[in-house]
Amino acid sequence: MKEWFTRIVLLAALGALGYWAWSLVFPSPEKVIRRRLAELARTASFSANEGAIAKGWNVTLLADYFTLDVQVTIDVLQAALGARQTVSSLKIDFPDIQVAVAPGKDSAVVNLTARGKVTGQKEFYLQELQLRLLKVKRDWLIDKIVTVRTLS
Repeated sequence: MKEWFTRIVLLAALGALGYWAWSLVFPSPEKVIRRRLAELARTASFSANEGAIAKGWNVTLLADYFTLDVQVTIDVLQAALGARQTVSSLKIDFPDIQVAVAPGKDSAVVNLTARGKVTGQKEFYLQELQLRLLKVKRDWLIDKIVTVRTLS
């Protein structure tokens, strides 16, 4: 009896380890999208001691998160460069990401709040956004950004 119990526990542990390894190697699209958007927020953020060359280079890195024919109401690269020239530092994050992956798992709609904080200012800048992401090869790229008007 004790032998069977040991085998069952060992089998359950191997199953749990296999599931953990599977989810590590093949994460869900929602997890990949959340990770990708966190990387985008880190790339768009900058500190006061960032040099001119670094500012220009980091702005060009933003293009890696978008498709070539992205539909945006503003020019993201120009807005990012303008922000880097206007304020000394900016911290961006997305505190409430809601991901809806399409049944074919090749596109997703994401609703989120973009929150920006300028060093030295008490209040945050908030903007509700809806993004459409497409899976291109292994990356999830932003294809469309729409600002969501809120009631205020």
